[in-house]
Amino acid sequence: MSPKKALVLGTILLVPVLAFLFLKMFGVNRYSLRTYFPVSVDSTLVEGRWQYDTVFHRVPSFPLISQTGDTLTSQALQDKIYVANFFYTTCQGVCKQTSTQLARVQDAFRFQPDVKILSYSIHYTHDSVPVLRQYAKSFRADASKWFFLTGSKDQVEQLMMGYYVNARYAPDGFPTLENGEQLYLLDKQGHVRGIYDGTDATEIDKLITEINVLLSEYEVSHEKPS
Repeated sequence: MSPKKALVLGTILLVPVLAFLFLKMFGVNRYSLRTYFPVSVDSTLVEGRWQYDTVFHRVPSFPLISQTGDTLTSQALQDKIYVANFFYTTCQGVCKQTSTQLARVQDAFRFQPDVKILSYSIHYTHDSVPVLRQYAKSFRADASKWFFLTGSKDQVEQLMMGYYVNARYAPDGFPTLENGEQLYLLDKQGHVRGIYDGTDATEIDKLITEINVLLSEYEVSHEKPS
């Protein structure tokens, strides 16, 4: 048997195996994403048995200004799943790589209105609305899908604390962002359900898959009788 025929035969035989693994993971036994950052555990004694309910951290609420000059509030995202990251427009390395990968996420969910992308600028003295608009344009950002956001010093610092993100500022206000490659997947309740390396294409593939898993979780929950 020629190597080419052997490769074709091997591929044909592999397809059912992959289908089985997919159905095993996403079919009957539904895969559920973990929730990050537990805050406390409440315990209740029910019929002689202790039941435990974990309370998870929620990211801070906000009103921020987008690249269009409009105000976006966290209340407007209550029924949305979104991917969030921190950046600044003069960041030439990690930020641009991450934005390039986020453009893939935007394309994957372009026709899914329940999925949004939020990019928070930490350079509040420089990244004005016109600057953010130009930056967004360079990545073909859909202004109804992908929001580049700015706010006051206090607002930005509160958000960074809420995501456990660290940044240092020089005396002139120029920032240095730690872990600037990180992307966060947020559910409709404001819980972090995934953290990914935004410079790694494989991690972005995982992110896209897990967004679909999260969407599926909500579909199943919605289908359950009340």
